[in-house]
Amino acid sequence: MSRENTSSVDMANGKKMAYYGSQEKAALKSEFHKSNKEVVDQVVNARKPKNLTQAKAKAKKRAKMAKASRKKNKK
Repeated sequence: MSRENTSSVDMANGKKMAYYGSQEKAALKSEFHKSNKEVVDQVVNARKPKNLTQAKAKAKKRAKMAKASRKKNKK
């Protein structure tokens, strides 16, 4: 409950609860703020090595299948 109770119901701790809620929100927002984080250089083409190995494996498999097909058709 982050807002003060403005209804007709009397709530003695309404302001205290609203203040506490807004403090909690502020703490959460500050955790995710950019100024609190270290700047880490982004790795360009981070997935490239993984995709390259997958592509090589796929090409090798296709070459093997093509060779087997040629051998079968030769008979």
